[in-house]
Amino acid sequence: MGVREALLALVFFGNAALAQPVLLQIRPHIGDTLRMHLSQTVDMTGTTRGARTDSTRSMTTSIEVFTRAIAQQWTSNGTLMQTITDSVAMNPASAASLADLRRRTMQAKRVWMRVSTDGAMELVDDSDANSELRHIFGEMPAVLSRSPVSVGDKWTREMQIPLSSEPGAVGAVRATFQLDSLGRNGDVAYISMRGTMSRINTPGAAPAGPGYGTAGQLAGTIQIDRRLGWITDSKSSIIVRSSIATNPSKKGEAERAPMQVRTKITQWIRVMRKR
Repeated sequence: MGVREALLALVFFGNAALAQPVLLQIRPHIGDTLRMHLSQTVDMTGTTRGARTDSTRSMTTSIEVFTRAIAQQWTSNGTLMQTITDSVAMNPASAASLADLRRRTMQAKRVWMRVSTDGAMELVDDSDANSELRHIFGEMPAVLSRSPVSVGDKWTREMQIPLSSEPGAVGAVRATFQLDSLGRNGDVAYISMRGTMSRINTPGAAPAGPGYGTAGQLAGTIQIDRRLGWITDSKSSIIVRSSIATNPSKKGEAERAPMQVRTKITQWIRVMRKR
């Protein structure tokens, strides 16, 4: 066999290997320390239709969070991991907002989580059922297929996420994921995601009144390092449009048109390095 034939054989067998179904799992190596950076921006724009002019207000906030996740033990239900929030920054910054943010993220507190192979996360050592940490991590559902997939395959997940604009309210998400490609001889999986969201009524949340509605779309990408056993890059964008009925400002005045609120949440999570 000549050099040309050998190269063609390598290309053929390499492509054949990448065409085989792969099992995508979150399963970090015990002892690894994954240092992660979360960046999130929330843009909110509200417009009230008026008889003569429209009134529009907007607000933008951003959060930067640096954390460590240390894989401690494999179990039948997933990997036990100890997470530590090292630093938090918020813009615009104020004494009140930073204090509230530190309270919500429990900065510097060591927390135990269980991460299942399909990506779902849950707290395992927080005795406070109403704590912010339980609310945050309890809303991270499974995103990966439980069976092997080939490039081009799709799978659908239904999940619930909290609505940042409505405390206690929950949105129902139906997302479709697709394995777009494999890189580095199959070691890196590139996944895309698209879905829709709608508001659902849950116990404890104020019911949506007449003239109120919430709907949204989400899109994103996920990159999994199969050797590392972890999501090393995740980018997502959620656009939520809400219609909020407004009450008349004066007695006897006709009811005004609903206020239209557009919320865009852009989030990027990446692994900076591992030990």
